[in-house]
Amino acid sequence: MKATLLTTLIVMTFVPLLSCTETGLQRVPPVPAPPLDNLIRVTGEFCTEPSAQITFPVKVLYIIDQSASLQCTDSQNRRFGALNSSINNLLSSQPNAQFGFIGFSSWAREQDFTRDRDAISQFVDPSGGLGPATDYQGALANAVRVIERDILTVGGPERARTRYIINFVSDGNPEPRCNAGCEDTITNCSDGDDNDGDGRFDAADPDCANITDNSLHPDNLYGVCNTDLEIPEDVYVDFKGRCPEYNQPLQIMQRVQELLELKETYSIGDLTLNSVLLFSPQAIVEGICPGASTAFGYDRTLATALLQAMASEGNGTFRDVNLTTAEDFLTFDISSIKADLTLSSFSAFNQHSRVVGKTLMPDTDIDGLSDEDEVALSTDRFSRDTDGDNFSDLFEVRMATEGFDPTTDTRPAIRCASDRDGDGDGLNDCEEEFLKTDPIQPDTDGDGILDWTELLYRTDPRVNDALSDLDFDGVTNAEEIKAGTDPLVPDADRYRDERVVYGLDDLGLMDVENPDNGRLEERHCYNFDVQDIPMGITPVPGKNGYNRILLYSSEKPSRVAGVPGEVRVACFEAFYGGGTVKDPQSGLVDITAKNLEFLRASMEQKNRELSQCPYFATDQLVTRDQTETFMNTCMPPKITIDGRLYQRDEIRALLRKNFDGDNIPRLPIYGWQLFKPIQNFNPETDCFRLWEFETVVAFFDEALLACGECEVPGGMP
Repeated sequence: MKATLLTTLIVMTFVPLLSCTETGLQRVPPVPAPPLDNLIRVTGEFCTEPSAQITFPVKVLYIIDQSASLQCTDSQNRRFGALNSSINNLLSSQPNAQFGFIGFSSWAREQDFTRDRDAISQFVDPSGGLGPATDYQGALANAVRVIERDILTVGGPERARTRYIINFVSDGNPEPRCNAGCEDTITNCSDGDDNDGDGRFDAADPDCANITDNSLHPDNLYGVCNTDLEIPEDVYVDFKGRCPEYNQPLQIMQRVQELLELKETYSIGDLTLNSVLLFSPQAIVEGICPGASTAFGYDRTLATALLQAMASEGNGTFRDVNLTTAEDFLTFDISSIKADLTLSSFSAFNQHSRVVGKTLMPDTDIDGLSDEDEVALSTDRFSRDTDGDNFSDLFEVRMATEGFDPTTDTRPAIRCASDRDGDGDGLNDCEEEFLKTDPIQPDTDGDGILDWTELLYRTDPRVNDALSDLDFDGVTNAEEIKAGTDPLVPDADRYRDERVVYGLDDLGLMDVENPDNGRLEERHCYNFDVQDIPMGITPVPGKNGYNRILLYSSEKPSRVAGVPGEVRVACFEAFYGGGTVKDPQSGLVDITAKNLEFLRASMEQKNRELSQCPYFATDQLVTRDQTETFMNTCMPPKITIDGRLYQRDEIRALLRKNFDGDNIPRLPIYGWQLFKPIQNFNPETDCFRLWEFETVVAFFDEALLACGECEVPGGMP
């Protein structure tokens, strides 16, 4: 019996097959794949914070002439009063400021940067003594050494933020001024010797032409120029070799240029040189020191031209100071630099999608691990911290070789006391301590990639590796992370065909109205257009298909190196249900000022239309409370909006969230207002939910339909 039944079944099975072969086999066309449209686009305007005073360490170096001529020019010692006033102002107004000192004559006395007044007591004391010369070149050479020594002492980040201000003060011309060569004085041109070894003697040497003109031969005035004696190290400190050219404008300007070159060589924040010419009316000077002009070779025109040139080259200020009237002439601008902020990085990130290899996977709990990985690891895909030890699942997976396990709170043995994230970068403070990253700086290495993002993509948050290419696919780490591709997987084809695309148009500095106070503020503005941000189908409880899109901006002061960027973040919600089902259906989130105004006007227009409903019996726009009362009276407990049923409480929550008491929409004027400091960012309150505003507008349409069927005698109280 069993054999017969089996035979029958075999025959029955082959009958249709045999019959098919009689008419020929037909290829069944494949079922077309459902269309896929999971991309979202965000466009709008972005403006940085207003141009601001950037806090710098300020270091002021006073280079003060202490030559003997000052007993005639400044017999009342007014320069010391001005110096003390300047230092007092520095100490009181700039807690991050220090001062250094170089006093110069034929010698140079120096004090490195300090805030200790006692350290410079010898420099601000009139009894400190004066010297016979005015050695500009030696003083400036000393200044190069003092500042370079300080630069090498502090670390790179501090030097990049430090502003050096040099105040050079003198009452006359540089002395000694020496020409190159030894045979250019009256003495050498009449001693019968070939002093400079050029084979020519005295009047036969061109060096001796017009030898009595001291303006052409300043060596006549100074015995040091052609000396064969050894000059001590602390006297005429830049005097090198035999009979050199010294204290001439060329040498002095070269030393000023060397000072300025320190800025570029060491990438310091800023360096300026101010100059001050001290003088008193000639009658007063001659009254104190008869014949002073002749004795000191004073030429005010020459001194003015030289000091002006020094300040001009040093990007500073020149002051011509009459000591009989001037007082606080050494008080220069010592404030921190004002700089406009520029956008140093701009990137989009979908918290709910993860690229695994070359595939997009959902990440329901936004912990950095895809749902598929969580299943494989036996972690909870609905919790960022499966074992509750305040270390995230992603962190524990990455640190597994260091004794961490996301499924047990006994590994590590000491749990984290708090999940506080002080800088808002996604790593809590305990995790930052373990990684040795900065808990108050969201981008420790300053490479434009947040610390948590570097942990996610397995780059180094302590090393600026943005321009590295770890997978050797021709795309840098930073570009891959911005594009949403994996910097450790060679996927140049995916980067080419599926990357997030950025459009950024720099509008420059603009005067923008502050919506809070109506004042114009200088901000650096941009138009942005971020396209092809992929979304996944997420099983978020109560929000199936929910995707949270974040835009990160980093702003840094322009032309200033070493200042950490200020990171801000904007948040947008969207939904993807598979195929072409998404919200917004257009795939566009438009936060341009024009579109925000259109949305605001639409909501206000719907409110005006509802106010015309006979139910209200008022010429005034209805308030939010009146709208809620109308809903409770005239509309069903469940309201159908765009094919979805909403409970009244859900609509009430949307009204209260998106309107104030007078039914004025709570919408920003500018899209850049949606960008919040990352440390203060709260997705529950700071996310822009376009669907909420669209739902409210659709609710008003439903309320208008209900209006015709709802009448209350006497009207709305």
